[in-house]
Amino acid sequence: MKEWTKIFKALGNESRLKIIRLLYPRKEYNVTEITDKIRISYKGTSQHLAHLARMNILESRGIYGKVLYYISPSMQKEVREIVEKFLKTAKH
Repeated sequence: MKEWTKIFKALGNESRLKIIRLLYPRKEYNVTEITDKIRISYKGTSQHLAHLARMNILESRGIYGKVLYYISPSMQKEVREIVEKFLKTAKH
């Protein structure tokens, strides 16, 4: 039960949902690009990315001195289904 509470709390933030929408299903961006696209502070973006990574919703990889974030291919199946349902029903 605690795990689901953490997941819903992670998904219950508008900025995090914007990040997920931006990256889903197979896009990669660095923190600066994400910051520019969702229009929140660099620090705020970094914190949201770290939170989503801790929840295994995002993963990252370093390349050419930058860290790129992307949707985790190993995201829990039930969480992926929730995310996909959100993306299908959310207004763009």
